[in-house]
Amino acid sequence: MNDEPTSRHADPGQVTAAIRAGALGALLAGGICLFFGFQWLIDAPGSASEQATPVWFAVDHVFQWALRVLGVAFLVVAGLAALGRRSAALLETVAESAFTILMLAMAIETFAEGRADGHFDATVILLLVLAALGFSTARRSWRLCRQIGCQPTGDDPPA
Repeated sequence: MNDEPTSRHADPGQVTAAIRAGALGALLAGGICLFFGFQWLIDAPGSASEQATPVWFAVDHVFQWALRVLGVAFLVVAGLAALGRRSAALLETVAESAFTILMLAMAIETFAEGRADGHFDATVILLLVLAALGFSTARRSWRLCRQIGCQPTGDDPPA
């Protein structure tokens, strides 16, 4: 069964349940981001020139910090969703969209690094699966946000 409300005039209990349903997913996404943010290897392909190596390192540092920031953002979303706040749907849409784009960028970089070394890194598959999950969740959050009429205002009542 679909637990998402079907209109902006849906039962408040149903809306709150739909918002709270995203809390666990946001918590898990935050954990994944923080794990990768602290475990992502800073390296360059063995075939990289002396001039290219700092660029590879810089890209990996950007990924690490982006993952850490996204991890914290997802923890905030999880807290807001657990409280049933309407803004959680909008913030989750933004965070999941950023996560999807980041996973795609990391997959491309990992593929390019593996190709430069003459092998395929299976991490690319994991990153693409995570990107697909992020996209699916972003769509769900966006639909929920549109259905409940969440607005980025200072007034964020519980659903």
